[in-house]
Amino acid sequence: MVIRLLASCLLVLTLAGCAATRPSSPDTRFYTLEYDPPLVDGQPCSAVIQMTRFGVAPEFNTTKLVYRDLAFGRQEYAYHQWRGTPQALVADYLRRDMQKSGLFMAVAGPNSSMPATHQLEGVVEEWMELDQAERWLASAELTIILLDVRTGGIPDLVIFQRTYKTSEPCAKKNPASVAEAMSRVMRNLSQRIVTDVHAAVRN
Repeated sequence: MVIRLLASCLLVLTLAGCAATRPSSPDTRFYTLEYDPPLVDGQPCSAVIQMTRFGVAPEFNTTKLVYRDLAFGRQEYAYHQWRGTPQALVADYLRRDMQKSGLFMAVAGPNSSMPATHQLEGVVEEWMELDQAERWLASAELTIILLDVRTGGIPDLVIFQRTYKTSEPCAKKNPASVAEAMSRVMRNLSQRIVTDVHAAVRN
């Protein structure tokens, strides 16, 4: 009986020691975009823009930070993630920037019941870190479609379809710097898109 008790105690101590020495997983770090809405010159117009839910290329349909470390290679960080998917982040910040510009009568989200004059659709074609020998880049590519929903049908329905792409250098080779650089990327893309949409609906 005593031997069995001693054996049980040794087993418990051994298991406890193994649990204590097992390495713990790092905490997951979450990132989002941070930038001031871009300034866009122009006269306000009476357009009401409704934004749909944006799409995304399959390889970027994840909250994890994606990086390209070699040709044809796509990797993901295990413990570094965006707070939302790229298509959700892009649509939300673009809607905010269009509202803050003051160039439109209203800018509504996909669930709004407000009657709209125009509809904005988008697809995130690229959203990733590009690893180069001398530096890292944050790179994004968006395809935007602007529709005039007051018309009866094609071809008058489609005002334009355009692809916007840019990249920004990262200050350091780490995920936090990628998020900071991607914020500058999104501000640049947003300014160009808001400018083009405003010019198109005014004309």
